[in-house]
Amino acid sequence: MSDELEILKIDDYDDCVIGIGQTWHGNMLVDRLIYDGEKMLDKMEENGMSRDDAMEYMDFNILCAYVGDSTPIVLWPVPEELLDEN
Repeated sequence: MSDELEILKIDDYDDCVIGIGQTWHGNMLVDRLIYDGEKMLDKMEENGMSRDDAMEYMDFNILCAYVGDSTPIVLWPVPEELLDEN
């Protein structure tokens, strides 16, 4: 893992982290935390949000937030139709 930049976290979702991804930014390897998007939505629902409100919150406050080269990644399951061979 690179140690050039601090790894950024999404507050209150440590239990949704599933790994670390590495990407290149120029000539520097950058570590980025990877979160399970479904687990994050489930956690929001457990805390009283509807699924629609949780998704709206996720879209506006997490997915659209760029905080630099180490912005965390939210991972979603691949829809089966994308994997079907035609």
